Amino acid sequence: MNAKATPALASPGRAALYLRVSTGRQAEHDLSIPDQRRQLQAYCQAKGIAIVAEFVEPGASATDDRRPEFQRMMDAGAQKPAPFNFIIVHSFSRFSSSSNSTSGGWRSGDRRRV
Repeated sequence: MNAKATPALASPGRAALYLRVSTGRQAEHDLSIPDQRRQLQAYCQAKGIAIVAEFVEPGASATDDRRPEFQRMMDAGAQKPAPFNFIIVHSFSRFSSSSNSTSGGWRSGDRRRV
């Protein structure tokens, strides 16, 4: 009998969490930084994804991508070798509140291989 070797399952990857609130009201309610962190950690644990970085932007508007932690995250993702394969957010609104900025952020990430 010639049994084929079963390839090892690939690791799900390494993730950076991006946590952001834009208002004090959000920070006090269901989109608080601790709530986002808890939900994202549970998601990653369920999927077997290792969290290797966390970028927190408290009280930052997402009308454009000129946010210090956002830029730091994108720069980190552009390093060779990249420290993470994924950026995980609670919702796309945490990444950007503008569809133009969001697509620009994704394009920027594509250029940087994030």
